[in-house]
Amino acid sequence: MSVKNLVSLILVSFLALSVSGCGALLLGGAAAGGTYVYVAGKATQKYNADLGSTYKAALSACKELNLRVESNTKRLSEAEIKAIDVDKTVYIDLSSTSSKNTEVSVRYGILGDEQASLRILSTIKKYL
Repeated sequence: MSVKNLVSLILVSFLALSVSGCGALLLGGAAAGGTYVYVAGKATQKYNADLGSTYKAALSACKELNLRVESNTKRLSEAEIKAIDVDKTVYIDLSSTSSKNTEVSVRYGILGDEQASLRILSTIKKYL
């Protein structure tokens, strides 16, 4: 086997493993109860609650988790909360998908932290 073929085989194998790993992560999050999706550093979950109730729940979650709210904005069909956890910025985006459903996305820090984001989402759910 030539060096060129060996390098090509290694690259193709690496590519196949990296793609299948991402797919497993996405499917794993969805299969574990279908409650959230974690993609590109952001955890997203849908709640069976209107935007106003979900927004209040998110602010309550920030208070419980000792997240210092830097800014918060609520509009007719969307809302945003920016909070600080010690040295990390937390971005919480809420979007009304219907009159009784809201989608919430959480990014913890610049690159994201799945466990921290899920903790915030579960605390929001506690207040709904």
